[in-house]
Amino acid sequence: MSKDDSKLETVTFYPHGDEKIKNSSSNIASAPTMGKKLNYFKWILSSWTHPGEEVKGAKWYGIVTIVAELLVFFGALYRFFHVLVKNSFFGTNINNIFYVLNGGKSNIAELLVYLKLFIFSLIAAAIIIGGTYLVSRYLVSGKKENFWAYTNRITHYSGINVILTLVILVLGLFGVAGRAISLLTLFALAIFGIAVLVAVISRSNEEGLDRVYAGIVTALVIGLGFFIFYLLSSEIIMKVISFGVQVFMMMMGGGLQ
Repeated sequence: MSKDDSKLETVTFYPHGDEKIKNSSSNIASAPTMGKKLNYFKWILSSWTHPGEEVKGAKWYGIVTIVAELLVFFGALYRFFHVLVKNSFFGTNINNIFYVLNGGKSNIAELLVYLKLFIFSLIAAAIIIGGTYLVSRYLVSGKKENFWAYTNRITHYSGINVILTLVILVLGLFGVAGRAISLLTLFALAIFGIAVLVAVISRSNEEGLDRVYAGIVTALVIGLGFFIFYLLSSEIIMKVISFGVQVFMMMMGGGLQ
Protein backbone atom coordinates (compact mmCIF):
# COMPACT_ATOMS: atom_id res chain seq x y z
CA MET A 1 0.00 0.00 0.00
CA SER A 2 1.35 3.38 -0.93
CA LYS A 3 1.69 6.35 1.39
CA ASP A 4 -1.18 8.13 -0.36
CA ASP A 5 -3.43 5.07 -0.01
CA SER A 6 -2.70 5.03 3.71
CA LYS A 7 -3.82 8.62 4.05
CA LEU A 8 -6.95 7.89 2.04
CA GLU A 9 -7.77 4.96 4.32
CA THR A 10 -7.53 7.22 7.37
CA VAL A 11 -9.89 9.75 5.87
CA THR A 12 -12.45 7.08 4.89
CA PHE A 13 -12.92 5.81 8.46
CA TYR A 14 -10.80 2.68 8.08
CA PRO A 15 -12.76 0.54 5.61
CA HIS A 16 -10.74 -2.54 6.64
CA GLY A 17 -12.62 -2.61 9.94
CA ASP A 18 -9.79 -1.87 12.36
CA GLU A 19 -12.03 -0.46 15.11
CA LYS A 20 -9.22 -0.15 17.61
CA ILE A 21 -7.19 2.11 15.41
CA LYS A 22 -10.29 4.09 14.51
CA ASN A 23 -11.23 4.68 18.12
CA SER A 24 -7.70 5.57 19.11
CA SER A 25 -7.44 8.08 16.31
CA SER A 26 -10.79 9.56 17.21
CA ASN A 27 -9.85 9.88 20.87
CA ILE A 28 -6.53 11.47 20.03
CA ALA A 29 -8.26 13.97 17.77
CA SER A 30 -10.80 14.87 20.40
CA ALA A 31 -8.45 14.83 23.39
CA PRO A 32 -7.28 18.44 23.08
CA THR A 33 -10.89 19.65 23.09
CA MET A 34 -11.92 17.53 26.09
CA GLY A 35 -8.80 18.29 28.13
CA LYS A 36 -8.69 22.02 27.61
CA LYS A 37 -9.57 24.06 30.68
CA LEU A 38 -11.76 27.02 29.77
CA ASN A 39 -11.78 30.36 31.52
CA TYR A 40 -14.95 31.23 33.41
CA PHE A 41 -16.65 33.31 30.72
CA LYS A 42 -15.95 30.77 27.98
CA TRP A 43 -17.19 28.07 30.32
CA ILE A 44 -20.47 29.96 30.84
CA LEU A 45 -20.82 30.55 27.10
CA SER A 46 -20.23 26.85 26.49
CA SER A 47 -23.03 26.04 28.96
CA TRP A 48 -25.40 28.08 26.78
CA THR A 49 -24.36 26.71 23.40
CA HIS A 50 -23.54 23.10 24.31
CA PRO A 51 -24.66 22.43 27.90
CA GLY A 52 -24.21 18.68 27.59
CA GLU A 53 -20.55 18.83 26.64
CA GLU A 54 -17.89 17.63 29.05
CA VAL A 55 -15.64 20.65 29.55
CA LYS A 56 -13.05 21.36 32.19
CA GLY A 57 -12.95 24.39 34.43
CA ALA A 58 -11.71 25.54 37.81
CA LYS A 59 -13.38 23.82 40.73
CA TRP A 60 -15.06 27.04 41.89
CA TYR A 61 -17.00 27.67 38.66
CA GLY A 62 -20.11 25.74 39.66
CA ILE A 63 -20.38 26.96 43.26
CA VAL A 64 -19.78 30.59 42.35
CA THR A 65 -22.37 30.43 39.57
CA ILE A 66 -25.03 28.98 41.85
CA VAL A 67 -24.38 31.54 44.59
CA ALA A 68 -24.36 34.38 42.04
CA GLU A 69 -27.66 33.21 40.55
CA LEU A 70 -29.29 33.19 43.98
CA LEU A 71 -27.92 36.64 44.83
CA VAL A 72 -29.21 38.08 41.56
CA PHE A 73 -32.56 36.36 42.01
CA PHE A 74 -33.17 37.72 45.50
CA GLY A 75 -31.88 41.11 44.39
CA ALA A 76 -34.53 41.04 41.67
CA LEU A 77 -37.21 40.11 44.22
CA TYR A 78 -36.05 42.93 46.49
CA ARG A 79 -36.41 45.49 43.73
CA PHE A 80 -39.66 44.01 42.42
CA PHE A 81 -41.44 44.18 45.78
CA HIS A 82 -40.09 47.67 46.43
CA VAL A 83 -41.62 48.96 43.20
CA LEU A 84 -44.80 46.96 43.72
CA VAL A 85 -45.39 48.13 47.27
CA LYS A 86 -44.46 51.71 46.48
CA ASN A 87 -47.13 51.83 43.79
CA SER A 88 -49.79 50.15 45.94
CA PHE A 89 -51.88 51.13 48.95
CA PHE A 90 -48.99 50.17 51.26
CA GLY A 91 -47.22 53.36 50.25
CA THR A 92 -43.50 53.78 50.80
CA ASN A 93 -43.30 52.39 54.35
CA ILE A 94 -42.19 48.96 53.19
CA ASN A 95 -39.91 48.27 56.17
CA ASN A 96 -42.95 48.08 58.47
CA ILE A 97 -44.16 45.09 56.46
CA PHE A 98 -40.87 43.24 56.82
CA TYR A 99 -40.67 44.36 60.45
CA VAL A 100 -43.79 42.28 61.05
CA LEU A 101 -42.52 39.39 58.92
CA ASN A 102 -39.33 39.22 60.95
CA GLY A 103 -41.22 39.14 64.25
CA GLY A 104 -40.54 42.77 65.16
CA LYS A 105 -36.98 42.07 66.25
CA SER A 106 -34.93 44.42 64.11
CA ASN A 107 -35.03 47.66 62.18
CA ILE A 108 -33.27 45.96 59.28
CA ALA A 109 -36.07 43.44 59.02
CA GLU A 110 -36.29 43.54 55.23
CA LEU A 111 -32.64 42.61 54.83
CA LEU A 112 -33.01 39.80 57.36
CA VAL A 113 -36.00 38.32 55.53
CA TYR A 114 -34.11 38.15 52.23
CA LEU A 115 -30.98 36.91 54.01
CA LYS A 116 -32.96 34.08 55.59
CA LEU A 117 -34.45 33.06 52.25
CA PHE A 118 -31.00 33.19 50.64
CA ILE A 119 -29.51 30.97 53.35
CA PHE A 120 -32.45 28.56 53.14
CA SER A 121 -31.90 28.33 49.38
CA LEU A 122 -28.21 27.55 49.89
CA ILE A 123 -29.11 24.83 52.38
CA ALA A 124 -31.59 23.28 49.94
CA ALA A 125 -29.04 23.42 47.10
CA ALA A 126 -26.39 21.83 49.33
CA ILE A 127 -28.76 19.00 50.25
CA ILE A 128 -29.68 18.36 46.62
CA ILE A 129 -26.17 18.55 45.18
CA GLY A 130 -24.48 16.83 48.12
CA GLY A 131 -27.10 14.10 48.39
CA THR A 132 -27.15 13.29 44.69
CA TYR A 133 -23.35 13.35 44.60
CA LEU A 134 -23.33 10.56 47.17
CA VAL A 135 -25.90 8.68 45.10
CA SER A 136 -23.82 9.09 41.96
CA ARG A 137 -20.52 8.27 43.66
CA TYR A 138 -21.48 5.25 45.75
CA LEU A 139 -24.70 3.81 44.28
CA VAL A 140 -24.64 4.52 40.57
CA SER A 141 -21.27 4.74 38.85
CA GLY A 142 -18.53 4.28 41.41
CA LYS A 143 -16.44 6.68 39.36
CA LYS A 144 -14.06 8.70 41.49
CA GLU A 145 -15.41 12.10 40.52
CA ASN A 146 -14.80 14.77 43.13
CA PHE A 147 -17.60 16.94 44.48
CA TRP A 148 -16.41 20.09 42.70
CA ALA A 149 -16.32 18.44 39.29
CA TYR A 150 -19.80 17.03 39.91
CA THR A 151 -21.11 20.48 40.87
CA ASN A 152 -19.51 21.94 37.75
CA ARG A 153 -21.31 19.40 35.58
CA ILE A 154 -24.69 20.24 37.12
CA THR A 155 -24.12 23.97 36.70
CA HIS A 156 -22.93 23.50 33.13
CA TYR A 157 -25.97 21.39 32.26
CA SER A 158 -28.24 24.11 33.71
CA GLY A 159 -26.30 27.01 32.21
CA ILE A 160 -29.42 28.54 30.67
CA ASN A 161 -30.49 29.45 34.21
CA VAL A 162 -27.95 32.27 34.10
CA ILE A 163 -29.94 33.82 31.24
CA LEU A 164 -33.26 33.23 33.01
CA THR A 165 -31.93 34.84 36.18
CA LEU A 166 -30.80 37.92 34.25
CA VAL A 167 -34.24 38.18 32.63
CA ILE A 168 -35.83 37.98 36.09
CA LEU A 169 -33.48 40.74 37.24
CA VAL A 170 -34.53 43.03 34.38
CA LEU A 171 -38.21 42.43 35.12
CA GLY A 172 -37.60 42.98 38.83
CA LEU A 173 -35.83 46.28 38.25
CA PHE A 174 -38.94 47.65 36.59
CA GLY A 175 -41.30 45.99 39.06
CA VAL A 176 -43.40 44.42 36.32
CA ALA A 177 -44.56 40.99 35.15
CA GLY A 178 -44.96 39.25 38.50
CA ARG A 179 -46.50 36.23 36.79
CA ALA A 180 -43.63 36.05 34.32
CA ILE A 181 -41.14 36.13 37.19
CA SER A 182 -43.02 33.29 38.90
CA LEU A 183 -43.11 31.19 35.71
CA LEU A 184 -39.44 31.82 34.96
CA THR A 185 -38.55 30.85 38.52
CA LEU A 186 -40.44 27.57 38.21
CA PHE A 187 -38.84 26.95 34.82
CA ALA A 188 -35.37 27.57 36.28
CA LEU A 189 -36.06 25.16 39.14
CA ALA A 190 -37.21 22.53 36.65
CA ILE A 191 -34.04 22.97 34.58
CA PHE A 192 -31.92 22.63 37.71
CA GLY A 193 -33.74 19.43 38.67
CA ILE A 194 -33.29 17.99 35.17
CA ALA A 195 -29.59 18.89 35.25
CA VAL A 196 -29.13 17.04 38.55
CA LEU A 197 -31.00 14.02 37.19
CA VAL A 198 -28.89 13.93 34.03
CA ALA A 199 -25.69 14.34 36.05
CA VAL A 200 -26.51 11.15 37.96
CA ILE A 201 -28.02 8.82 35.37
CA SER A 202 -25.47 9.74 32.68
CA ARG A 203 -22.83 8.05 34.85
CA SER A 204 -24.80 4.86 35.49
CA ASN A 205 -23.28 1.54 34.44
CA GLU A 206 -23.85 -2.18 34.88
CA GLU A 207 -22.09 -2.25 38.25
CA GLY A 208 -24.41 0.25 39.93
CA LEU A 209 -28.12 0.92 40.16
CA ASP A 210 -30.26 0.61 37.08
CA ARG A 211 -30.89 3.99 35.47
CA VAL A 212 -34.57 3.90 36.33
CA TYR A 213 -33.88 3.27 40.02
CA ALA A 214 -31.07 5.81 39.97
CA GLY A 215 -33.52 8.36 38.59
CA ILE A 216 -36.07 7.53 41.29
CA VAL A 217 -33.53 7.88 44.11
CA THR A 218 -32.26 11.14 42.61
CA ALA A 219 -35.79 12.51 42.33
CA LEU A 220 -36.39 11.67 46.00
CA VAL A 221 -33.26 13.56 47.04
CA ILE A 222 -34.30 16.57 44.93
CA GLY A 223 -37.75 16.46 46.49
CA LEU A 224 -36.17 16.31 49.95
CA GLY A 225 -34.16 19.45 49.22
CA PHE A 226 -37.22 21.39 48.09
CA PHE A 227 -39.19 20.11 51.08
CA ILE A 228 -36.49 21.27 53.51
CA PHE A 229 -36.61 24.72 51.90
CA TYR A 230 -40.38 24.78 52.36
CA LEU A 231 -40.08 23.80 56.03
CA LEU A 232 -37.47 26.48 56.67
CA SER A 233 -39.30 29.25 54.82
CA SER A 234 -42.90 28.27 55.59
CA GLU A 235 -43.06 30.63 58.58
CA ILE A 236 -42.16 33.59 56.40
CA ILE A 237 -44.59 32.49 53.68
CA MET A 238 -47.45 32.10 56.15
CA LYS A 239 -46.69 35.51 57.67
CA VAL A 240 -46.78 37.08 54.22
CA ILE A 241 -50.19 35.55 53.54
CA SER A 242 -51.53 36.42 57.00
CA PHE A 243 -50.25 39.99 56.85
CA GLY A 244 -51.67 40.47 53.37
CA VAL A 245 -55.10 39.25 54.47
CA GLN A 246 -55.08 41.52 57.54
CA VAL A 247 -54.17 44.60 55.53
CA PHE A 248 -56.77 43.76 52.90
CA MET A 249 -59.46 43.39 55.57
CA MET A 250 -58.43 46.69 57.16
CA MET A 251 -58.60 48.42 53.81
CA MET A 252 -62.01 46.93 53.11
CA GLY A 253 -63.22 47.95 56.57
CA GLY A 254 -61.99 51.48 56.06
CA GLY A 255 -63.69 51.66 52.70
CA LEU A 256 -67.04 50.58 54.14
CA GLN A 257 -67.09 53.28 56.80
